[in-house]
Amino acid sequence: MKYKNVRCMDTKELILEKTLKLMIEKQNSLLSIREISEATGIATGGIYHYFSNKKQIYDELIEKYYINYVKLNLDKLMLIKGNAKEKIHDVMTEIFKQYQSRIIIKTTEDEIDYRTILFILTPIITRYENSWECYHGIIKELNDILTEIVEEGQKNRQIRQDISSEDIAGSLIILFTGIEYKWELYFIDDMVSEFENQFKLEWEKIKFRE
Repeated sequence: MKYKNVRCMDTKELILEKTLKLMIEKQNSLLSIREISEATGIATGGIYHYFSNKKQIYDELIEKYYINYVKLNLDKLMLIKGNAKEKIHDVMTEIFKQYQSRIIIKTTEDEIDYRTILFILTPIITRYENSWECYHGIIKELNDILTEIVEEGQKNRQIRQDISSEDIAGSLIILFTGIEYKWELYFIDDMVSEFENQFKLEWEKIKFRE
């Protein structure tokens, strides 16, 4: 029984990866079951054995390549040490590194720029009922982390105290989303380098003043 379950998972993985690869090749997020069947080498009946309908395939693609991919590794972020400047810098740098890493398609051993995947999935992401909730949840988590760091920095006289921690964290969120937006839509080469350049100016605005 255990062997059967492993094979089942492998087949589902193959269907998802081959479907994604075909979407990218055709530059089209809307495929037919017949096209998916031809790409995977699995009969349509076999496809329906693992997925009840095409919507379920799309939903699991979104879960795998969007929801799970963009989730913050909170445990890792909470382990980051240093003063307020170092923590803010390292938390945001870690997230940028995660987002711009390449995705490996195991069945073909291809490495794909995540922006390519995001571009092809966007039409179905917008129809996925939990997509916006997921993104806003991630932004809220990042905002909470930054607010906590800022409050600690204010107490330790590392960050200016005449502006609320919420406003400073909000300014950092704007910086984060702006760089993310430029990376996704304007294909800047490296979010980390872009952040390094902008963070110097941002820190000058929020550092403690006597």
